[in-house]
Amino acid sequence: MKDANRARTRVKYSAHVLAKTKNREALKGTVRDIALDSTYLYIVPAFAVGEEVSLEIVLLGAESQLSIKVNAQVIRKDHDGIALRFTTPLEWWPIFTFFPLHSLDEDTTPEGMKVKGLRPDQT
Repeated sequence: MKDANRARTRVKYSAHVLAKTKNREALKGTVRDIALDSTYLYIVPAFAVGEEVSLEIVLLGAESQLSIKVNAQVIRKDHDGIALRFTTPLEWWPIFTFFPLHSLDEDTTPEGMKVKGLRPDQT
């Protein structure tokens, strides 16, 4: 979707995310950008357009982490990942505009997120 067609402000952000459905185990990915009503994830595009997905977005601080759980629906997929629309507006969205980015690498993966999902070129 072209930026001119977007109704909401979108911010570039990098955070770990777990995405799962009732019938599929959790896949690990990374948030590319996020808005009040949607997000794009770098993740194996295993989900179908229209599929309901439960997300757990993990924001890393220097000494702590914050987990945001939200439901969404896949609205688009491509070879890099999927775009999702949140079921309800993301009430925690202002955090993404104020919370500083931390570099994501192997050493910053939160405990419990050792699940499959990233393509080999994203590890």
